[in-house]
Amino acid sequence: MRILVTGGGGQLASALGDAGPGSGHDLRILSRAALDVTDGPAIRRVLAQERPDVVVNAAAYTAVDRAEAEEALATRVNGEAAGLLASACADVGARMVQVSTDFVFDGTAAGPIDPAAATGPISAYGRSKLAGETECRDRGGESCLIVRTAWLY
Repeated sequence: MRILVTGGGGQLASALGDAGPGSGHDLRILSRAALDVTDGPAIRRVLAQERPDVVVNAAAYTAVDRAEAEEALATRVNGEAAGLLASACADVGARMVQVSTDFVFDGTAAGPIDPAAATGPISAYGRSKLAGETECRDRGGESCLIVRTAWLY
């Protein structure tokens, strides 16, 4: 299996690289210089060349507090870029894993949150990540898998 990971140099992509792909798999981690996830033509070009089976979108705008002042940028990176990736994945027959967050909820849950629970982000960061989930579903359909995590460590 050929696995392509965006966001090389970031915390998640680095951890995935350290973990390794496992036997018989080819793992390619791409930095922003190698693939700007906000550049649709570049995404299509790279995916057509690499022909991945799976794309893990580990690229993200992660400055939670700063997103309040830079919501358009956060939405471009976390939202619109997910749609560009999902569309390109669908074109080449690749599965996409969109990494999201519990910030898509309103923060009032007292325990584990059912994945089907209603969303209601209260921050710009949460809204940008929910936009990414929506874009992924709308443009990637069933080939898009969404993983929500509360924290990376």
